[in-house]
Amino acid sequence: MIYEKDQYLEVKTSYDDHSIEISLNGGVYRLEYPKKVWAPLKDAIKRSIVDHIAFGSTNYLTLIMGKKGVIYDTRLPLFDPSIFKNTICDLPSSAVLDKEYTADYIRDYFNMDFVFSREETIVWSRPYKPTDTAIISFTSGKESLLTLAVCLELGLKPILVNIIEPSNIYEHKHRLKLLKRLHEEFGVEYYTLPYEIGSLKDSKIGGVKNSSLGWGNQLFTYLFIFLPFVLQRRARYVFFGNEFSGDSETVNGEGFRTNFCYDQSSHWTLQLDNVLRSLTGGVGRVGSLVGPLNEIAVAKCLHDGFPDLAKYQLSCFCDVPEAEEHRWCCSCSKCARNHAFLNALGKDPQDFGFWRDMFSEEYKPLFSVFGEGETFGYDRSGLGRVEQELALYMSAERLPENEFLKSYMKTSRYNGGSEQNKELFKRDYSYYFGLQDYPAIPRELRERVYRIYERILYSEIREA
Repeated sequence: MIYEKDQYLEVKTSYDDHSIEISLNGGVYRLEYPKKVWAPLKDAIKRSIVDHIAFGSTNYLTLIMGKKGVIYDTRLPLFDPSIFKNTICDLPSSAVLDKEYTADYIRDYFNMDFVFSREETIVWSRPYKPTDTAIISFTSGKESLLTLAVCLELGLKPILVNIIEPSNIYEHKHRLKLLKRLHEEFGVEYYTLPYEIGSLKDSKIGGVKNSSLGWGNQLFTYLFIFLPFVLQRRARYVFFGNEFSGDSETVNGEGFRTNFCYDQSSHWTLQLDNVLRSLTGGVGRVGSLVGPLNEIAVAKCLHDGFPDLAKYQLSCFCDVPEAEEHRWCCSCSKCARNHAFLNALGKDPQDFGFWRDMFSEEYKPLFSVFGEGETFGYDRSGLGRVEQELALYMSAERLPENEFLKSYMKTSRYNGGSEQNKELFKRDYSYYFGLQDYPAIPRELRERVYRIYERILYSEIREA
């Protein structure tokens, strides 16, 4: 008998031939697969997938709901240590964003009890003869679109899998239109999976307090959601759109190393690679094809190198009323950042769905370069400010009459026209538009991927 059982969350699970159900606090949350993908799996593999999805998608809720732990009807997951590490490494950034103390989050999580059934952990591995197929974690953002483009260049068959987070209210409507158009134009295969339990990360839907917890450890859970597709299609690769800035980190006010997107770092991508290799006898690999690129270089490679795909870009969460009719809400810091990138590259944002000119004083708080303002997540961390400065400066050169950019130029780090400032701009440009050393690309693809980017990035050497 568990002492003070009412102080614990209870998670119960079930599955049938096409879906998984997770029950918590009276709510039932489904993850539905195409029957041809889920049904053929061996029962032990299904149970192991359920074990990991249930734990990975709920373990952090103890911190939000003030409980002592969670009682699961599932077995101890084989990769329980990985989920623990991912959560612990995400807590410093969640604490900053939640305005809480990192030490409190780590202490409380460390002290949690996770109680599993008495059944033994399921240990399995299923090797297969791989096909040149890549499962792409697809959002229609610039990283996943560039990943698609590079897969096509490499001769890989892409399968786009979009996990629908319930908190992004209007995103699915816009993304589904884009996916259908991509299928019609390029013939790519795609699937959308409503991830209902993701609603527990959202205070407006899940009824929990507002928090950043749960967003920084989702890629591990996504990998297990993708596993049925990997096994059914005997895929050689799973690709996430983790760019170079995923490795950026700082030290927070309590002295903890803080990465605001830890599960997108190259280190964690390699950890996910180890997981998939373990489960497939070394056959399946996890990586990122956009890892050598900073974010603005991703935008350049996509828009200059693959304009037919670039027109499908959607990099907004679409969770506010303005997004119901527009695929860019034009009222968040992600929209502001991408608006600046497009202008810096000489593109007209209106051609890609922007319906407001965000270079005006009204939207100044959305640009991280001007301070915290109304930014969130990575933008609030301040880690991308120099890259955004570069984009705004390049935009100002292209739009010299814009009053907002004129005002920015007065305080720009490149302002003044001195040789020192010119050298600073050249150095920053070379770094942010250059290729970086990135370890989480499958070794056999590395040279070909770098050649693709070299062709685009270095075809024109900017004279500054």
